[in-house]
Amino acid sequence: MEKRERLLLLHRVLQGRRKLMRHILACDPQLDNLLLASSQELRLHYHLSETFAGKLFRALQDAFHRYAIEQAVQNFHTVTCFDADYPAVLQAIPDAPLVLYAAGKLELLDQMPAVSVVGSRQPTHAAPGKIAYLLEPLASAGWTIVSGMAKGIDSMAHHAALRVHGSTIAVLGSGLHHIYPLSNKKLFDTMAESQLLISEYYPDQPPRKHHFPERNRIISALGFCTVVVEAKKQSGSMHTVMHALEQGREVFAIPGDPLKAQTAGCHQMISEGAGIIFEPGQLLEEWEQNKTNWAHYNSRN
Repeated sequence: MEKRERLLLLHRVLQGRRKLMRHILACDPQLDNLLLASSQELRLHYHLSETFAGKLFRALQDAFHRYAIEQAVQNFHTVTCFDADYPAVLQAIPDAPLVLYAAGKLELLDQMPAVSVVGSRQPTHAAPGKIAYLLEPLASAGWTIVSGMAKGIDSMAHHAALRVHGSTIAVLGSGLHHIYPLSNKKLFDTMAESQLLISEYYPDQPPRKHHFPERNRIISALGFCTVVVEAKKQSGSMHTVMHALEQGREVFAIPGDPLKAQTAGCHQMISEGAGIIFEPGQLLEEWEQNKTNWAHYNSRN
């Protein structure tokens, strides 16, 4: 078993627990000892408790996990931190995903410019018009639209790209065998065929509440900037903004009706220094001013 397959197995066995995986990788960067060591040797190599080392040993030897990994590799693209083609835009961020599963056109991960789009799951009636006005010209101009395929703004962003035959990436909060929400099945199927779906969760891992704030750091990382269309205060969109700023990405917000709760988060961000976005030309100009700083991300293309 190659080192990347050992990593995929560890990722599945540990259910994607990144902190623990990083600890094990720090002790054994190539995972050379993972499948050769006894329970006692795992405990010593990786500084684990005796009880956990025993559980880990048994899980690593479980044929079901190995079979599941073989099936995942056959059915989906798999990208690991060991791979030469691991996306450069993710390598430099804090807490980069160690494993990604993908369906669709993997090359979209290296396509720039890309814009990350987030917003409320309960958007206002004005939201579709805002998204069409802002995103359709960008997608027509070759930009990739990145979002999370949640209800509301996320789904609208993906549909905006599809309407003009553009490119779009969905970062999921569940494994690729789980369509969430189910109302997005048609969108999921379309994107699996002609666009890109990615997840850091193994394929049969169901959605969990904590997955969605976790995946937000990947959404923000894949765009050269993040645009918040509509957001309440203290919403998931605000978490994405936090990640974007931590990653050194620009953040823009669309202003809206001051009487609507869905735009209160946007107004708060603007008051705290986020850029105000009124029309797509602003992002086109922003990219022209900053694209040389992103040239190394496209060096493989």
